[in-house]
Amino acid sequence: MEVTRRTDYAIRMVLELARRGGRRPVSVRQLADMGAVPYAFARSVARDLSSAGLVVAHRGVAGGLTLARGPGEITLLDILEATQGPIAVSVCVRDHAWCDRMGSCAVHDVWEQAGKLLEQYLASKDIASLVSRRMDGE
Repeated sequence: MEVTRRTDYAIRMVLELARRGGRRPVSVRQLADMGAVPYAFARSVARDLSSAGLVVAHRGVAGGLTLARGPGEITLLDILEATQGPIAVSVCVRDHAWCDRMGSCAVHDVWEQAGKLLEQYLASKDIASLVSRRMDGE
């Protein structure tokens, strides 16, 4: 499992929204500039985040994005799944039909448990704690 550039950009954008309180709309262009994200990419990522219910898009002159939930209720797992889909450390965990050794493979359970541990860890890292950690200089 690898964190893609798309996911990295999405995390940057959500962190920027959280740093600004998450309640006042911030334009996608501003988020792109603040997070050093290419604007065209930021627009696409914003759609992913909106579709996943992590941000709300507001139209109009004063429009932009706001967080759909509090920063303490959005986790790295939420963002990763919004941009990359469910976590799987091996294709066989995501698609059981992919491997003809299903049921006899000694390693399948290891990959499945590794994925669950990774999910639990990422679910324990919320945006609010990451923002406060950064502000504290950690």
